[in-house]
Amino acid sequence: MTFSSAIDSLRDSYSHEDLREIVEHGCASGVAHQHIYYADCIDFYDTYEDEITEYIVDNFGTEMFLEIFSNNEGNLRGYKNDLVWTYIEMIASTIIEEYEDVTCQELSDLDEDVYPNLVELGNSEFFKDGHYYDNLAQSLGEVVNNK
Repeated sequence: MTFSSAIDSLRDSYSHEDLREIVEHGCASGVAHQHIYYADCIDFYDTYEDEITEYIVDNFGTEMFLEIFSNNEGNLRGYKNDLVWTYIEMIASTIIEEYEDVTCQELSDLDEDVYPNLVELGNSEFFKDGHYYDNLAQSLGEVVNNK
């Protein structure tokens, strides 16, 4: 299957759980199962070179390329592999952040729509003044009795 962008390819290749593992452990741990071997990474790099380069330059500057090349002592295969792993780790982090932001917003909307009494209780003086233990039974009783 051919993808129009590297990001689309990664979204299709990895679940949110896979991406979370990539963020937590890095590609070198083997969790980036579609990009373990040099051949996989080199093919990915050659297919999406412009997109990978642009993304890394925009986020780290050109110094990152020099550092990665130096770390690989001029080995082009290792250089391409490390650029791909760097890119995958950065994109995984971005996708997970976006997913968590959307999920938190959806939960926030759900709280207001499905549990309006809890939102009302959370916004009440009961929680704001720090005396929630003193008033717990009274406030919960009011919420239950208002149904």
